[in-house]
Amino acid sequence: MLPTVLIISWLAMPILLWGAMLCVRRHLPVALVWVLCLASVTVGVFLLANYVWALDAKLLAEVDKYQPGTPEAQRASEEWASDTGRSFLLLLSPVVTAIWYGVLFALLFGLQRCTRRMNPAANAPVD
Repeated sequence: MLPTVLIISWLAMPILLWGAMLCVRRHLPVALVWVLCLASVTVGVFLLANYVWALDAKLLAEVDKYQPGTPEAQRASEEWASDTGRSFLLLLSPVVTAIWYGVLFALLFGLQRCTRRMNPAANAPVD
């Protein structure tokens, strides 16, 4: 349950941040938006690392349910030790988070800026 909550939080956090910034976009300076984006990347790295640790705990519980020295315990421990995706995700969590959040922020914030530049009449104040 915990790994699922952590990965959903990791995926949804930049979208929630973008939605919150849309609500108060007129009152936020650009520097504060950058600081909030960097803070969300930091929290995202923390969430992804905790996801890997929670997954590790779950897999180790699977290994511990067998009697030590049995073939089942040996096979379960080999599966846990040879899971390279899980092993490298902890090391690459800052890179994965920076890419995922960077693409989302570029799409969400950059798309808004591009539409304002392409259609300046739509954003002009009405007299």
